[in-house]
Amino acid sequence: MRNRCQNIGIHEPAPFLSASKSKSLRAQVDAYLDKKHAEWNASVPFAQHFEGSDVHKSYYQRHLIETALRIRMLRVVESRALSEIAKTSPRAAQIWANYEREEMLHDKLFMDDLERTGMKVQDTLDVEPFLSTKLLSGFFSYLLEHEGPLGVVMYSYLVEYINVKIDPAKIEGMKKALGEEAIKGQVSHSHTDQVDDHPGEVWEVVRFLIKDEQDITDIYRYIDEHQKILAMYFHEIYQATVLNRAAA
Repeated sequence: MRNRCQNIGIHEPAPFLSASKSKSLRAQVDAYLDKKHAEWNASVPFAQHFEGSDVHKSYYQRHLIETALRIRMLRVVESRALSEIAKTSPRAAQIWANYEREEMLHDKLFMDDLERTGMKVQDTLDVEPFLSTKLLSGFFSYLLEHEGPLGVVMYSYLVEYINVKIDPAKIEGMKKALGEEAIKGQVSHSHTDQVDDHPGEVWEVVRFLIKDEQDITDIYRYIDEHQKILAMYFHEIYQATVLNRAAA
């Protein structure tokens, strides 16, 4: 008689990719992300704003608020991803749980920096996320319902890879513009990403979730889809804090 209790990782398969093939795929994915990032810099307004010597205050404050809101919304749906991952790969679930534990409360780091600008956290409680942030959270729910957790995890890999790549220039630019004391929260966030090797940690989860060639193909599609939603966010914030205020 077959054991009816199946979705508990009891038959965890060996990874589809060997360690060497996983390393090779990661290099190809990283090259694709570099290409997408170059396109991003060429097409998204204020794409490299924080690397400069001046910071637009309203844009900066709203970006801190939205980053905290995005962390709060995604930690809920990403927690749902943990149960889906655990059904097939307990090892991947353990890595993902540790990653989520390290990221779970980082909204406070950005809110601490917001207060250093003179704005009170209490005054942000009625601020709703931009439509793009709501869509991103909803897209995660769609993925978990219909396609599985790989697309959700790929979002984290995209963000962690790009953050580690651009944060040194971004942090130095903001230090010059705002002072090191003013961005302590963001420095701490960046430090965690780099010292704990969050890109490497998330990629290990990706490796355990890849089960066939179609999943590899889907990785690139997920990157494109996530980039579109993130670009929408940066257009929204630029419109709301720079163009609209200039018009007013």
